[in-house]
Amino acid sequence: MADQQRKSRVCLVRHWYYPHDNHLKRDAEALLASGREVDVVCLRKKGEKAREVVNGVRVNRMPVEHHRGSPLRYLWEYSAFILLAFFKLAILSLHRRYQVIEVSNLPDVLVFSTLVPKLLGAKVVLYMRDPMPENFAEVFGAGEGHPMVRLLRLLQRVCIAYSDHVIVVAKTHKDNLTASGVAATRISVVENVPDESIFHPLSPATQENGHFRLVTHGSLLERYGVQTLVRAVPLLLDEIPNVEVWIAGEGEYRPRLEALCREMGVEDRVRFLGWGPFEDMPRIIAGAHVGIVTVQFKVFCLPNKLSEYLAMGKPVVSSAHESFKAYVPEGAALYYRPGDERDLARCVLELYRDPEKRASVAARGHAAYEQFRWSVTKQKYLAVFEGLK
Repeated sequence: MADQQRKSRVCLVRHWYYPHDNHLKRDAEALLASGREVDVVCLRKKGEKAREVVNGVRVNRMPVEHHRGSPLRYLWEYSAFILLAFFKLAILSLHRRYQVIEVSNLPDVLVFSTLVPKLLGAKVVLYMRDPMPENFAEVFGAGEGHPMVRLLRLLQRVCIAYSDHVIVVAKTHKDNLTASGVAATRISVVENVPDESIFHPLSPATQENGHFRLVTHGSLLERYGVQTLVRAVPLLLDEIPNVEVWIAGEGEYRPRLEALCREMGVEDRVRFLGWGPFEDMPRIIAGAHVGIVTVQFKVFCLPNKLSEYLAMGKPVVSSAHESFKAYVPEGAALYYRPGDERDLARCVLELYRDPEKRASVAARGHAAYEQFRWSVTKQKYLAVFEGLK
């Protein structure tokens, strides 16, 4: 009986907040529904409880908050969380005796916080939501040969070797790792898709008073390219005089985006919504005619916003990346050259001019999404835990 209880216990470790991390929440609740006991170790916002049970998930919050900053700021923050998570897991594992501990990066080295439970027999899964060397290079403008990038590649290999299994969020990321020598059998692909009980088709938008609404959402950082969408607005006005853009999200680049709107004279066309309740996002997306994805840097996964627009049956205009096209082919979305506002405007105008094409792109996009929707992907996720018994 005691062994059976041990096999049913898992712990998820994430350098973020719970339940505000919607994918972590989705995963935890899927594991809970499969009959397992689920603990979470995460960050703690001011005002949050150090320990509480959220919909059956036991949440343990460490007294660390996330703030963007210099490499030294990240080093301090990551180090503090790793150390606190190490001691928390050591204490918890003495009486919880986990079967599996899943650690989500960033950072990769957070996986070593599992040392004590691993010595006690727990299997360790490294969930690589982002490739850390590439992420560092993009954020700090470092080249491939930068000493820190090379160090992060070495640490990545060590972290993978330490782990019993690795989860990545796209086939392109798996291909990248196997090309570097990681055995394909040690890697599972679990796509970055939304909970379909929340994101699903709602009543379609209508062009009331001639308005044609574009929507994008997420963190407002320069590398996410929302400035390309803002620069495209003046190029749309002649043909779509009542075009409007809704931008949901917050981030350090928001003041620059607002200034850009004023510089281009489109501040009355662009609405910044900030971060409202997560439950409002489906309604915001439902009210739009087109979902826009503006990611500028090379990525190895599907962004949340792309899969959310597809899940809700919206036509998508996206920056062109091979990792996107591997799941959503041409015709299931319209692709433009990253950073090129004229090409983005061309795609939007193409959909505006032809309502039948807009409906066709939306239908093809939703059909592509059906192949990796959460009800399908969830089975691949749970199979990782089944395979580690």
